[in-house]
Amino acid sequence: MKKPILHPPGLDACLYPAANNRHDKAIITLSGSEGGLQHATKMARFRQGQGLPALALGYFKTAHTVPELKNVPLETVGQAIDWLHRQGYQHIAVEGLSKGAEYALACAIAFPDISCVIAKAPTWYYGEGLSGEQPDGCASWSWDGQPLPFTSYQLRRVPVVKYWLQAGEFQVLSANTGLQVRPESVIPVEKIHGPLLLLGTSADTVWPSAQSGEKLRQRLDAQAFAYPYQLKIYQRMSHIMLENANGFTRLIFKSERHYPAACAEERKDMARLTRHWLETVWQP
Repeated sequence: MKKPILHPPGLDACLYPAANNRHDKAIITLSGSEGGLQHATKMARFRQGQGLPALALGYFKTAHTVPELKNVPLETVGQAIDWLHRQGYQHIAVEGLSKGAEYALACAIAFPDISCVIAKAPTWYYGEGLSGEQPDGCASWSWDGQPLPFTSYQLRRVPVVKYWLQAGEFQVLSANTGLQVRPESVIPVEKIHGPLLLLGTSADTVWPSAQSGEKLRQRLDAQAFAYPYQLKIYQRMSHIMLENANGFTRLIFKSERHYPAACAEERKDMARLTRHWLETVWQP
C-alpha cells in the first residue's frame, strides 16, 4: 500500500493514493459531527485498499478550520478539489457520513466538478449548527460568506447523557425527529452534477436516516434527476456506517451488540455496493 501524501498546503487533509497509480478519479472523504480527521481517514484508507485514491479532508475542528460545526464554509472542499486537480486527478467524488453526508450534498450542489456522491446516514434538510453537542442558533454551512438556510432543533438543549443512560446506548433520535422543517432548508439534491448513492439504516438512533434517504429519493424521482441514483436501507447497522467500523460501535449501539453477524454482513454488502458505484456506475 502506498504511503499517504501528507498536508496539502492550507488544508488539513491527507491523500491516500492508489497502488496502481491511477490518476483519473479521487474521492474526498468527510467525517461526521465529531469533526477532525479520524473517521475521514478510516474512510480514505478503506478506499485506498479498494484501489481508489482518496483524500481525507478535515472541515472543522482541525488546525486550519473553524473550531465548531457552525458556519462551516463549503469553500474548504473547493480548495481540496483545486489541489486534487493540480495533482492530476480529473474527476472528483465526495463521500460523507452523518453531518459529513449533509456537507457532501451541499458541496456537490455548489461545485460542478464533483461528479459523484456517496451519502451515508444523510439528512434531507440542512440542520442547525452546533456548539459542542448543543444547538447554537446558527447555520451549519456557509457559502460565499452567507449562511445556508437551516431547520432548527426544537429542544434548545439536548440532554445527551440522560438519553444515553435511559436507553443504554447513544440515543438522540427523539431530538432529531418531528422537527418543523423549513422549506428553504430542504436540500435541492436534483442540482447535483452526477450519480448519487444514498445509504441509510433503520437501526439509526441518531436521526432517521432511512426516512431521510426516502425523502431524498422521492425528490430525485419528482425532479426526474438526470443521473443514476440509488437508495439502500440496511436493517441492523448503526449510524456509524463505516465499512471498516471497529468494536467501539458495539459499545455504544445496541443493534451492533445484539446483531454483530448481521451488521458485519451489511458492512460487507455496503463495501461491495460502494465499490461498484465508484468503479462502474460513476463514469464521468
